Amino acid sequence: MKPKTRASTYLRAAMIIIALALPLISLMLLGSLWLWENGYLIYWAIAACSITVIAYAVERWLLRDAVTSSRKKQRSELAADPAWSARETEAWRAVAHIAETIDPATLTSRDAILALGTRTIDAVARSMHPGEKDPLWRFTVPEALTLVERVSGQLGPFVRENIPLGDRLTVGQVLTIYRWRSVLGLAETAFDLWRVVRLLNPASAITQEMREQVTRQIYDWGRDELGRRLAGAYVREVGRAAIDLYSGRLRVSADTLASTITQATHEDQADLKAHELAEPLRILIAGQTGAGKSSLVNALSQEVRASVDVLPATPGFTAYRLEHEGVPAALLIDSKGLSDTEKDTGSLTHEADQSDLIVWVVSATRPDRDTDRKALSALRDRMAARIDRRPTPILMAFTHIDQLRPFQEWQPPYDLEQGDDAKTNSICEAIRATAAETGTPIQSIVPVCLDQTRGIYNVDVLWARVIDVMPEAQSVRLARVLEAGNKTSWLRVWSQAVNAGRVITRALKS
Repeated sequence: MKPKTRASTYLRAAMIIIALALPLISLMLLGSLWLWENGYLIYWAIAACSITVIAYAVERWLLRDAVTSSRKKQRSELAADPAWSARETEAWRAVAHIAETIDPATLTSRDAILALGTRTIDAVARSMHPGEKDPLWRFTVPEALTLVERVSGQLGPFVRENIPLGDRLTVGQVLTIYRWRSVLGLAETAFDLWRVVRLLNPASAITQEMREQVTRQIYDWGRDELGRRLAGAYVREVGRAAIDLYSGRLRVSADTLASTITQATHEDQADLKAHELAEPLRILIAGQTGAGKSSLVNALSQEVRASVDVLPATPGFTAYRLEHEGVPAALLIDSKGLSDTEKDTGSLTHEADQSDLIVWVVSATRPDRDTDRKALSALRDRMAARIDRRPTPILMAFTHIDQLRPFQEWQPPYDLEQGDDAKTNSICEAIRATAAETGTPIQSIVPVCLDQTRGIYNVDVLWARVIDVMPEAQSVRLARVLEAGNKTSWLRVWSQAVNAGRVITRALKS
């Protein structure tokens, strides 16, 4: 632009500004003069201030529900994902602490925003790998690329749908707007000069200053709240992505995860002589000899009308395929009767590591609960030690309730919450005693009868409990499959080496 052209443009802009401002300024001066000459200036100032204060109070009252719901939503956003392991939950607590304590006023530059993201990622890395000296780089190159791809896929729709002209602005235009951000400071300086000029009319200036101060408080409150929400959302999104990155979830692709079959399931399904399923849910049936494990498997099989014969007592761990409405494809793992030996407990603990749900079978007529208590305690200690996985949910099938006092009475159904007959009281007392002796929550114990001569009873309630804990079981299954998918396969390493040799050979030939 030539100097004369630039000067001409500035002159025209100044003339337009003066032309627009003069009528407003003259109206303010002449209006204030008229109010003063007629003795209304004080009344007008009092009325203007009163209206401003009332409007401020009404606005805060109208916004109270929005503020309350905003805080409730923020608290729900800070809640940990129930599918996370103990270690991931601990990492999320560190993220939530940063999100709650961040001061949005400090995020005044691109570097400050990047530093906040780095601080969040570092907190997650240290929580996920507490024993590492430098845990920040504990991820592979494919994981980093997968993370970039995922974040980019989420960021694109956000920009298109939430930013005006987000689908039209080029990167160059965005940079130009960013460079012109200093104009805001210039506008604030000009406004401050205007506040000094309007002191020529003190009464009007005081009224306007009060109104502007109230308005500014509302604006500052809204701006701070919005800034806090945006900063918190930024920290939470970075934290969630970092948890996925350092937990190993991004190391296995969705296609690989869907097709992964663990070694234990491969062996179990080979025994079934049937086509392998993508890794099914594994339900372990365990308990002492004579508790009714095989009878429970028979009852469950009849419940789903599976094509299996009546099952004999199993010498080891035997798998059966089950299908039931509300339950995904599953393998039912029947175990041998548990005895009070370290070998049996060790093999059961190993099998429990490969299971997503445990149904523990306890007979209501057996007084010796010590074996059940020790085995369950060993399982819970093992789950607590594996902080990288969620605890496997445990349900208890309470069998032989038909043999409780009065012995000859058996007229189901029995209302365990409101019933007051002798049989109901016996069942409730036995459940309470078993819960106390084995450390099992009462709501996880389901009384059943598996005697086909007396009639199968309450197995449908057991299925309902299984469906209730299905989200927890699916979370355990996901962690188990991820662990199997992350194991090093030497066959895959060999395939990668062969492919690398082909790439090098093609490069040398070209």
